[in-house]
Amino acid sequence: MYSVGNIVIYTLYGICTITEETERFFNGVNTKYFVLVPLSDTKTKITVPAENPITLSRIHSLLPSNEIEAIIEEIPFLETIWIENDNQRKKEFGDIIKAGNRKEILQMMKSIHTHALGLKNKGRKLHVSDEQCMRDGEKLILDEFSYVLGKDRILLASEIKNKFSA
Repeated sequence: MYSVGNIVIYTLYGICTITEETERFFNGVNTKYFVLVPLSDTKTKITVPAENPITLSRIHSLLPSNEIEAIIEEIPFLETIWIENDNQRKKEFGDIIKAGNRKEILQMMKSIHTHALGLKNKGRKLHVSDEQCMRDGEKLILDEFSYVLGKDRILLASEIKNKFSA
């Protein structure tokens, strides 16, 4: 379980600090909440139910640097996944981001990157929802990986993008 002072990934906002644990009376019940503050926007406070399994499934501990480095080295070997149906792909990719599995997020990003290259060669562009999934995945991955590894986001983004094409 998480506690005040933990630095976590919240899949909707990136890296956050749990700044407090509080209780609120809602619908006749006292419910425990975590207050999260994103590192990228310390003026924002996010209050999330601490005992809700759906909410908790979107909060993850930071991976240790050795695991992150191993995942980065696996990128060239990740298989691309592509779902032709736009709506189904949007849902599947959204579920990948919500689940927060870093390897699956990178696999999704590599798939979008590869598809975008194919479209570019045909003079076409990515679907807007694919661009959004790519941005959401990049934010989560780059927030955590650059924070844990102490690397510049732009350099790390370039390193990862190069591995997509390797």
